[in-house]
Order: sequence, then C-alpha cells, then structure tokens
Amino acid sequence: MSSVQAQARQNAGPLPDVTPADAVADPRRETAPLFHVSGRARNWLLAHPFLQYALAFIGFLVSSLLNLSLLNFIGYQSVALIYLLAIVVLALFLNRGPVLFATALTAFWWGFAFAPPQYSFHITGSYDKMMLVTYFAVALTISQLTSRLRAHREAVAKTRLIAESERLGRTLLNSVSHEFRTPISTITAAASELRASGSLTPVQQKLTAEIETASARLNRVVQSLLSAARLRSGQIRPKPDWCDVPELIRLALRDVAALTAGHSIETRIAPGLHLAKMDFVLTEQILANLVVNAAMHTPAGTAVEVSVRIERRDLILQVADRGPGLPADQLERIFDPFHRAANARPGGTGLGLAIVKGFAEAQGGRVSAENRAGGGALFTIILPANESPKLPEEQM
Repeated sequence: MSSVQAQARQNAGPLPDVTPADAVADPRRETAPLFHVSGRARNWLLAHPFLQYALAFIGFLVSSLLNLSLLNFIGYQSVALIYLLAIVVLALFLNRGPVLFATALTAFWWGFAFAPPQYSFHITGSYDKMMLVTYFAVALTISQLTSRLRAHREAVAKTRLIAESERLGRTLLNSVSHEFRTPISTITAAASELRASGSLTPVQQKLTAEIETASARLNRVVQSLLSAARLRSGQIRPKPDWCDVPELIRLALRDVAALTAGHSIETRIAPGLHLAKMDFVLTEQILANLVVNAAMHTPAGTAVEVSVRIERRDLILQVADRGPGLPADQLERIFDPFHRAANARPGGTGLGLAIVKGFAEAQGGRVSAENRAGGGALFTIILPANESPKLPEEQM
C-alpha cells in the first residue's frame, strides 16, 4: 500500500453506519387487501365525484332488480339484507357522500316498494317501522366504518411508502458517502505530496491548488450528506464538555478558510469568556456552516462578523453580514433541508442551515434568522451554558 493510500485511509476514518437495522425488508410481510382499487383508478374516481354518484345509483338499480326477482322467494324483510350488502360493497370503493346517497335511496325504496302496503310511504306495522329505522342506522354505521377503514388503509400505505422511500434514501446516501470519502482523501493526499515535492512549475502549482480547493469543497459536500443522514436517523448523540471558545472559533475559521477567501472575518468574543460546556465537534460545524453560508451569499469583500457572549445561562453565537439579506417570504423555510433561495448561487446542497438547526437542537439549543437593520442577515444560535469554571491565575 502506497503512502498516499495509507494517508487517504487514515483521513477517511471510521464512519457511522446510518443504515437502519431493517434495511432489507421482506416484501412478503404485507398481504394485499381482499378488495383493492389501483391508485390510478382511485385517483380517477376522486377526480370525478359525479361518476361516484352515478355508480352509487347503478348499484341501487342492480340491487333493486335483484330484490324484485327474489321477493317472492325470500320475503320483503330479507330484501333489506341484500340492500345492506350492496351498501357495504359500495362503501369499499366510493366516498362517504355517494354511499350516504345510496343508503337513503335503498332505505326509502325498501319502505316504498317492498314493505307493506307496497308502493306507499305509509308503513303500518311497528315491526317494519323499527326495521326501517334500524336498517338506516346500520347502513349508515357500516358505511362510516368502512370509509374509515379504507382511509386508514390508504394512510398506512402512504406512510409505508414514505418510510420505504426514506429508508432507501438513507441507504443510498450512506453508500454513496462512504464510497466518496476514500477517493477524495486519496486525491487530497496526492495533491499535498505533489506540493511538498517542491519541483512544480508555476502552472503545476496552480493546478495543484485548484485540485486541493475542489477536493475540500467535495469533501464538505460529502460531510454535509453524512451529517444530514445522521440527523434523519437519530444518531446524533452530543458529548458536552468544557470547550475553549476562542480555540473553537479559530479551528472553525481555519477549516473554511479556502471557502471564505475574499471575505474578512471579524470576531468578537465577550471579555472573560474562555470556557463553555458544549459538544466541540457539533458546535464547530455549526459555526463553520454559518460562516460559509454568509460568504456564499454576499459579494466578495463583504465582512462576516462572528460574535460570542453569555447572557444569563445561554451561550449566544451570532454570525452576521452586510449582504443582500434574506427573502422575507422564505424566512420560515430557511432551515428546511435542501431549501435554496431563488437567487442563490450555483453549487451547494441546501443542507448547511438544516444541519445547523439539527446540531443546535441536538444540544438543547435553538436557532433563528433575521434581516439586519441597514441590510444583511443575522443568524443566532442559543445554546444552554453552565457557569464557566474559574481558571487559576497564571503565575507571572
């Protein structure tokens, strides 16, 4: 194994497995319902409500003709059961309105054409009156329950489809990200060794710098995909510890120096603020994502301001700029995954701010975004902070 490959494997490092335990699902677990209407046919019926009422009327006509032919054999009371069966069948396919329409038709037609005296709405027998009321109540209840059962079945199918899509997305995202890490690390290590060889022409040095810049950008994209996958799979487990705030800011800005070239970074740390209890890695990525976001959405030469302070029991981390600001109609969606403003520059995944929100909330914090007075955007991260321990005074 060459030194470049060894360094690449070391840079790639172990990655968290974000594939759920049930990644390989058994399609035989689910059984098809007894009565099933294809999604296309169901959507077509929903798009034509008049057709549903026509089908309900046709069902009433067919069951009425069947009852007229069987009346002399089964009696008028058994006719109501055939009507009830027709209502159940209609409720499996039609919406509630057409089913109620068919229920009313069959109830009144049974009282008019079958219950004695025939062809009259005047029912003399108390038993027949009770039967008519009971039939109407039972038919309404069955149609209601059947409609709810069908709606529940559709909701379960939709939920299962969404869950399966998310599972496949996480599996694909995990596989692609793992496969990208080693080649990117190899490219980065090779470019570093070329630069360290010291025998490059100016053109070669320029090309090597471009390779390193592109590799760093691609590595950041892969890291964002992995972070998003970890958030969606609930694998973020913060490890709060006492962190050196100035050191955290320095490392975060160093990691994104290539992406923020052309912008001046101004930092303001409250006097006496040295230690704060937080997850160092998560908070560092929060700050890095916010600074890169500010640099990407502001013209070259625009200053990016980073400030940290303690207010009561909260650590306030803010990143501000004097760029064009945030679209007012998109402030509520600014932290949504894959959300990109209409005027955003090409490039990027739309995951940076979503990761900021996820990492902050994982630590019990919250995020906000607003436009500054005078122009520009202001992002605020509020993290719970314990009282900083007192450090021993340095001996002179």
